[in-house]
Amino acid sequence: MQKVAINLLLLFSILAVSCASSEPLATKLDRTEETTQPTATSQQSLDPTPIPTNTASPVSTETSSKDPVDNNEVTEEINESTYDPNCMVKVLGRSRTDDIVYFNSKIDQQELLSVQHCKLGKPEMGNNGEEDRSRDDDRSRDDDKPRDDDKPRDDDRARDDDRPQDDDMPRDDDRYDNVEWECSGDQKDESGLPKTPYCNVPPVQLPEGVVAADLTNVTLPVAKYEQSFDTCQVYQGEKCAELNWEKVTDVQAGEFVEIKISPVDPNIMYAGVDSNDMTMYRSLDAGATWDLVHVTGHVGALALSPVDKNIAIYTNLEWSVQATFDGGESWESVVGFTADQGNVIPFTAIQFSSQQPNIVYASALQSGDTRGGIWPAEPADLYKSIDSGKTWIKTGTCLTCSAIDAIVVMPDNPELIWVAGDGGVQYTTDDGLNWSGNVITYLKEVANSSKNINEKIPPKVMGLDIHPSDPNIILAASTTEGMFRSSDGGLTWERINNGLTSLKLHHVHFAPSNGNVAYVTSHDGIFRSDDSGKSWMDISDGLAYKFLTPVAIHPTDENIIYIGTATEVYTTHPKHKNRGMHKGEGLYKSVDGGETWDRSDNGIYEAKIVQMGNHPIVPFNLWAGGESGRGNFFSPDAGDSWWFSPSITSHYPMVYAFTYDFPYVIYTTGWLRTGELTASTDFGASWYVLTHEIEAGLSEETYNLGLRLDGGADFHLHGVAVAPSDSDVIYVGSVHDSVYPDLTFNLDGAHIFKSSDAGKSFKEMSNGFPIETKTSINSIIVHPTNPDIAYAMTSLHETTTAIGIYKTTNGAESWFEINDGLDEFTNDLQMDPIDPEILYAATESGIYKSTNGGQKWDKSSTGIPKGAVIDMAIDPINPNVLYAISADDIYRTQNAGKNWYSVNLGLPLLEPSSKPLSAQEKLFGKLLLDRTQTGHSEYGGTFAQDRTLEIDSTGKVIFVAVKTSRNDRDKNSERLLYRAILTPLISLVYEFAIKVDGRVENIEVTSQSHIYEMTFNTNSKELSFMAGGPKGTNSSTTVSIPNTLLSGQLEVLVDGIRVPSSNGNDGVTFDLIHAGSSQVTIKAK
Repeated sequence: MQKVAINLLLLFSILAVSCASSEPLATKLDRTEETTQPTATSQQSLDPTPIPTNTASPVSTETSSKDPVDNNEVTEEINESTYDPNCMVKVLGRSRTDDIVYFNSKIDQQELLSVQHCKLGKPEMGNNGEEDRSRDDDRSRDDDKPRDDDKPRDDDRARDDDRPQDDDMPRDDDRYDNVEWECSGDQKDESGLPKTPYCNVPPVQLPEGVVAADLTNVTLPVAKYEQSFDTCQVYQGEKCAELNWEKVTDVQAGEFVEIKISPVDPNIMYAGVDSNDMTMYRSLDAGATWDLVHVTGHVGALALSPVDKNIAIYTNLEWSVQATFDGGESWESVVGFTADQGNVIPFTAIQFSSQQPNIVYASALQSGDTRGGIWPAEPADLYKSIDSGKTWIKTGTCLTCSAIDAIVVMPDNPELIWVAGDGGVQYTTDDGLNWSGNVITYLKEVANSSKNINEKIPPKVMGLDIHPSDPNIILAASTTEGMFRSSDGGLTWERINNGLTSLKLHHVHFAPSNGNVAYVTSHDGIFRSDDSGKSWMDISDGLAYKFLTPVAIHPTDENIIYIGTATEVYTTHPKHKNRGMHKGEGLYKSVDGGETWDRSDNGIYEAKIVQMGNHPIVPFNLWAGGESGRGNFFSPDAGDSWWFSPSITSHYPMVYAFTYDFPYVIYTTGWLRTGELTASTDFGASWYVLTHEIEAGLSEETYNLGLRLDGGADFHLHGVAVAPSDSDVIYVGSVHDSVYPDLTFNLDGAHIFKSSDAGKSFKEMSNGFPIETKTSINSIIVHPTNPDIAYAMTSLHETTTAIGIYKTTNGAESWFEINDGLDEFTNDLQMDPIDPEILYAATESGIYKSTNGGQKWDKSSTGIPKGAVIDMAIDPINPNVLYAISADDIYRTQNAGKNWYSVNLGLPLLEPSSKPLSAQEKLFGKLLLDRTQTGHSEYGGTFAQDRTLEIDSTGKVIFVAVKTSRNDRDKNSERLLYRAILTPLISLVYEFAIKVDGRVENIEVTSQSHIYEMTFNTNSKELSFMAGGPKGTNSSTTVSIPNTLLSGQLEVLVDGIRVPSSNGNDGVTFDLIHAGSSQVTIKAK
């Protein structure tokens, strides 16, 4: 009886579909389907091969009982910007809500009245007149995760109806959601970059009853001159042992695009990274260790030969396709053009045929100025090789594919090629001469909705795979709509999201050894299926970070899997950029099907750290940027752990500057177009651009001299400084870039800008400075108590000449040179914090010192061999101590620069090969290399350039970037971070304010640790915070807590383990040995 009922239901369903479409279902399946993408014009459809279709369309053509028929029809626009779809679902149901919000179905008056409480209003205004971001409206929620009580179903039809409600708990591993705060049009520039902090990502909502404390002040010990020494005081053998250098924890951004395991030898693996600095890594021991084997640019995709373990090929978005035929020892260009040849087009996907392993297919966008996320569609070309990738021919063009992310060759029919990308899922049977068009109707209709057309959102499918033993089963992972599954070779598709808690999917793969097992990565974790994709389960527990892209499965064991994080995928999936400050990224491995995870990325790290900056007050806070990285790296514990901010300063962050009050603001100069000057008000989680304010402040003289060239605000900015005594005062300097002629910087000369309103506006104030000079304002320092006194130092870095140092004493109203006795080829400038009249300048001929504010300079390099000094750092607590690097060594002075001595114990100095290459000598033509035609300083030694030597605010941790090769042009040359720690550490006083039950409580912490992220749990009555510091150092901490928060005898737990503590009048005191950063919890016994 039950079987009869089911058959009747199926019959009625078939009749309903046939009636709704006014044609028999068989006709729909047999008909050659036309492509319906917005730009499909002249592309041919395949014939006579039937075109796969989808039987579950998101838009019903039947008349629903809930559909209004001109029943008091209203014209108010109903969309995600005006109404909360999650709220509407509870009133109108999911189907009706989806039709109204996403598919332009009209809403009647009765329905409108019933959902008025779902209308999104403007954020409430706080007492200061600014928007109050503490409200939890739709714009501050993570739209990736469905609610526990409303998991996605097969018939779900909304794009973003599966977002968590306001009471969803944040992830412990991530301080910030990956959703950008919705800001109005005038708060973004023409390229979409935010111009104000109102575009910041909102903080993750804390659990109910947990309150965050604000850091209101940090007090350092008063600086004083300690006893001076002429020479080193501690030796190990013949080497000075005052400093013992050690490598910091690997700086890891985790920008993984692809991970592949050799089908021939599973010990051989390759990992492709989205970076210009470190493109391809190889492992010969199943991921235990990795080596950087090739550097070109952003990896698009990676393919390994199914029969030859020595062959690997990867596509590149800024270079030609690269292949190795000797196991990664050497690489060669096989198709496409290199950057120096021009006409570079981005190659994206690549795949071998498993049945005919000499055949390889690759795809490339015809447009060379974009990477993906393209809609309306643009053409993509298909390339084919029949000799394992040695030679290639273009075989066809898909007009409606745009960027292709995945290519799959049908195992039992090598003539059938499936692709997935911006244009959805398509296939060809004739090497790309003809294409099917997007075969998933659901995605086509979503893409053709007015919302997606207006916002140019493609029906992107990023992951695609075919069952290893049943080619009828295909899985397609959409970047917005979840999983689609076909069980009839692609003729029909079913949307199956059972168990998925994110609809934003990335890569999907079946296990080669067991087709029942499949894995898919997503915005929020990795999921496993044990029934060939019919249902999924989250296996992300144990992962420190859950924004994942690549997944690789062992060829003979379905439980051995590798995954890679990807905060910012700047390849063919730029829409899924995960903003915020992120922790725990890397490459992970599981040997038990995802039950447990371990890091498996030893040897994979940011390869070219070129700039560093320390907060001037907060200890052990180190910021670092790569030469061509994807953002800013931050360590809260002197390099034992790293966070990553995929910011708009993505390429080559240059200078970091900080305000001295709390909460502090960070400013940085970088290389991203119109993002050359940015600021962050949320500790680096979000960044907004200020370059437009620089342009608005250009002087009339600059225009009269013709220094402002045509084009948008694309200026090369470098030096930036905030006045320590007035955070409203900011100085910025520009660079005349004569090194990179292919870049379109359009502000010639060097210019000085000043803001007196914390960056809201800037005015060029270069009077007295020769702005037409082809130089670089590399460094700016400001007097500690007088914001009107500042120094602008020029250098040869990335420009033609240097003209020494200029000074202002009237707030930049005028500038004058202070080069008497000074080598004008300056590299760095330091100021004594006790006596600001004492200045130190590193130059191409050594170190110079002034004791009268730069009026007169004298050589102060005794102990340093003749030649260039690249960078310096001064101890902020004892300014008798300074550090300096030449091309080949690092030096210390303990008597204010009178005597210097080498302190390189533990550093891997490069063996001396020849005289260090002086930039000044190159400029004068004494050597073959021309310094003015090189990118970054090329001294041919262990150390490279300014801002690669830094000291923390306590003077106890010194950092330096060390090169692994003398040849700066060697792309495989790396720059690694080292540190030296001086003990004992010193104590600082932290002041926190926390609001509990309407009252503000003050908490004071005296500690040798970096204290941050303090919260109070009003439910359990526990105070928690993080304590960070260099591993192995001792710290003593006293916490003074008001009795209204915690009273009686208190106990302390460090990382969940009770530690000895004492209670006194000053508070509760405990000691710990730093292990990087630890969580401290204090509660009543």
